[in-house]
Amino acid sequence: MIGVSFLKKHILVVSGHPHILADIKMRLVGRFDVSIAATSATAITALDMYKPSAVIIHADGDHDKDFSTFVEISAFAKAKIIPIVYLAESDDPDDEAAVFALGATDYAVRRQGTAEALIDRLELHIRASENERKLLCAEMNPRFSAIAPGVALDRKTILVVDDVELNKEIVDAMLSDVEDITVEFAATGREAVEKFTQNPARYSLILMDMEMPEMNGLDATKAIRRLPLHNAREIPIVALTANVEEEDTQRCLEAGMNDFLGKPMACEELIRVVARYCL
Repeated sequence: MIGVSFLKKHILVVSGHPHILADIKMRLVGRFDVSIAATSATAITALDMYKPSAVIIHADGDHDKDFSTFVEISAFAKAKIIPIVYLAESDDPDDEAAVFALGATDYAVRRQGTAEALIDRLELHIRASENERKLLCAEMNPRFSAIAPGVALDRKTILVVDDVELNKEIVDAMLSDVEDITVEFAATGREAVEKFTQNPARYSLILMDMEMPEMNGLDATKAIRRLPLHNAREIPIVALTANVEEEDTQRCLEAGMNDFLGKPMACEELIRVVARYCL
């Protein structure tokens, strides 16, 4: 059943038991790239970093902890249309019903000799999720074309700088199905300056929040503009701000920003900005 298209699919395995993590990884590694996480926090970081094709959450028998871990991870994974397999140590119809109600894609039991069946099911779930993404992309692309007719985006990367996780997720969701756009994130102005300094040619647009810890958006923009690097003066920087008074917009322009988007932003306005600055 294995096909070439599945050789490089990435699976994230989450478990609090090191020996079980190692066992699951060993059984999957011949067919997938596998990363592991021992906690929900590290799993969410891995989800963002590796963008896996599927997640396996191993239940170790502590129901409260298992379901808490599942809920934390599934909220993030479901938004990305990533299938989630709840892997139990024994059959429990009540648990099975509960995790399906909470959004699990599949419920499996870890037994000797069942690795091949689990792999086959993972491949089916990955195919299904990829098809779902294609359908969403097909719905999104005409919308992009209608808002920005004649605009062709060619593998552009946007850096979104915001310390509020929800704001980053909103921008990511608005752009996730636009073809040829990659979205990266920074949580502070200082981190944005560091990312740009490390690879100034990588980014086509920076969306910069105004109020952040360590270094605010105005100071980060000024710092980028002063860098003696290729693209430092040319890269478009657009402010993300709830303050759209004339005085505030003037401060943005004086700092070296090209434009601004008011919060809360509309998807259409974000797409227009992307189309304008990512040509």
